[in-house]
Amino acid sequence: MTADALRAKTFADLEALGFRPANSLPLPDLAQPVRPPAEVAARLMALDALFTWVAFSEKSVATARVEGYLDRNRLRDWLTEDETAIVALSRGEAHEAHVDNIGWRLENMWALAWVLGFEPEPDLEAAQVGEAVTRPLIYEFLPGLDSTVEALVTKAKPRAAVDVIAMEYRFYCAHNAVRSAQLGGDTVPAGFHPVLHGGAVHERRHSLSWCIAPDVAWDDTDLST
Repeated sequence: MTADALRAKTFADLEALGFRPANSLPLPDLAQPVRPPAEVAARLMALDALFTWVAFSEKSVATARVEGYLDRNRLRDWLTEDETAIVALSRGEAHEAHVDNIGWRLENMWALAWVLGFEPEPDLEAAQVGEAVTRPLIYEFLPGLDSTVEALVTKAKPRAAVDVIAMEYRFYCAHNAVRSAQLGGDTVPAGFHPVLHGGAVHERRHSLSWCIAPDVAWDDTDLST
């Protein structure tokens, strides 16, 4: 598929859903490099550790298991500065301060897992990811807190680069429509909340854009539209 064809297909698909991105958006770069699966797996597992640290109690998941997971796989290297500060808190402190927002990391995790072969693909319609995705992602796709990045890479079936680029472009264009709606434009489907639903698009897009930006830190990922 050519860049022009991908752009035309993406715009047609989004229009059918009710998204109206700006016609001035550039063509996708089909030669864009994609991160190695091991890096995607490490970031995914780092977010898994972060989510577990905040969302689950010591009684349900022992702190020693989570710390072992982090240390064994050097997952702190794949956390941002703010995320590292969260896992430096006690479990109780982390839960109290961050449980209301930690669910957004599941949006990041869904898109990262998809790049490694997880189904279903991230969509544009749900406000936030539900258990139909999170349960198989956490309990079936991820190898577990006692496992390794290498184990996940071994079981993964990474997407072809062109498929990752196409999915990122889809979310990039949808994100443009979301941003326009947040500024008052009529550019998203009826019933689509520009902030709540738009936040899910933003987080899924963040993961996909990071995956096609090798050597760029998570916090430095270009999320402009």
